[in-house]
Amino acid sequence: DTLHAAADRLGEEDDVFFSDRFLLARPLLAALLSDEPVVLLIDEIDRADAEFEAFLLEILSDFQASIPELGTIKAKHHPTVVLTSNNTRELSEALKRRCLYLFVDYPTHESELNIVKMRVPEMSDKLANQAVEVVQGLRRLDLKKNPSVSKTI
Repeated sequence: DTLHAAADRLGEEDDVFFSDRFLLARPLLAALLSDEPVVLLIDEIDRADAEFEAFLLEILSDFQASIPELGTIKAKHHPTVVLTSNNTRELSEALKRRCLYLFVDYPTHESELNIVKMRVPEMSDKLANQAVEVVQGLRRLDLKKNPSVSKTI
């Protein structure tokens, strides 16, 4: 009897499998559906594939997402979107046109030394200074990828 009732309920649905009941609200969709303004962080966008970047373009352009079986989902509030990149690949011109760009350089010797001392307080001043000098020296070389502050620590 319960199986028949469930089958009847399924028969009444417009589309059994393509409905918002089966749609997972991952961060992008959750940001669009949020009842309050949100900040959406997309870390290391340069590691995303072209399909994701194309999907993101629609969100950044119109603050909406088109889902073929469900239609268009429009943002209740325009989210503030922050993208980070490590420059592992060039981003599309279309994506770059929709963004404000802020380059965050490596810290100065003094700032990096303070970071090391905060994160590893038991390290001697001499060793901390030497570590920072070595890493900062490596960054001045023509390396494919410079060591980050986390490598200093």
